Amino acid sequence: MLVVEVANGRSLVWGAEAVQALRERLGVGGRTVGALPRGPRQNSRLGLPLLLLPEEARLLAEIGAVTLVSAPRPDPSQHGLVLASFRRQQEQSFQEQSALAAEARENRRQELQKKIEEGQAAKKQKLEQDSGASGSRAAEGSETETQTESGGGQASGELEEAAPSSPRAASDGAAPLPRSALLVQLATARPRPVKARPLDWRVQSEDWPHAGRPAHELRYSIYRDLWERGFFLSAAGKFGGDFLVYPGDPLRFHAHYIAQCWAPEDPIPLQDLVSAGRLGTSVRKTLLLCSPQPDGKVAYTSLQWTSLQ
Repeated sequence: MLVVEVANGRSLVWGAEAVQALRERLGVGGRTVGALPRGPRQNSRLGLPLLLLPEEARLLAEIGAVTLVSAPRPDPSQHGLVLASFRRQQEQSFQEQSALAAEARENRRQELQKKIEEGQAAKKQKLEQDSGASGSRAAEGSETETQTESGGGQASGELEEAAPSSPRAASDGAAPLPRSALLVQLATARPRPVKARPLDWRVQSEDWPHAGRPAHELRYSIYRDLWERGFFLSAAGKFGGDFLVYPGDPLRFHAHYIAQCWAPEDPIPLQDLVSAGRLGTSVRKTLLLCSPQPDGKVAYTSLQWTSLQ
């Protein structure tokens, strides 16, 4: 069963596979709120964790698809120890990566040295062939040059044999690995805290303050009815509504409706009604007024501006 971690009224999903399962199998999209490693200073594209609406988290808990857990709150007195442990792990990782980089440089140096020796041997062989066809003076000159090159190659070989073979010693003269090149492992899932305890969404608590609130109960009844009809829903605060209603996955479809939740006994101010209707028309969506009825059903009224004839 999937685990949803709840803290201060916010329901978070940390696993990439869990996010995929919620979207593909259960029709719950949520909203990513985490920064991407390659683009931490932007908010046009976000990553894990996935933030669920309170209505989404409650629905998933009611149908038994997820388990809501309340993680223990961190102890401020332990922040220094946690930070010191993180820095030790980062330093250890840097030393390991530095050793691997030095080993890679040494392997590359040996490959290049092998190519140089092969080139020198080919050049020596060519000079010997040329010396046999030319005169004695040319032959002596070529032999002298060959001996000089072979002597230089022998000297360089002796220097290489005398040089240390360990990667760390061979990399002493090379530039060290800069800390900006340190690779950091990014987890795609968060392990369940050991001391996490199950959270009951029926009981109001510090982590779940929504229980029993009239506004939450109103929104949830409408959310569940639309979800059971096969719609995808997301938050619609910037559109002046409670939910955006999609005919399918929001990655493939635009929203068709802006849903506003109203209790049956609540009056709707005419000014709010006009402004909401005009806003919906300007973004090419239909305003949907939703009100739960005493029999458990939900009444829907759609409003859309049309031109006068």
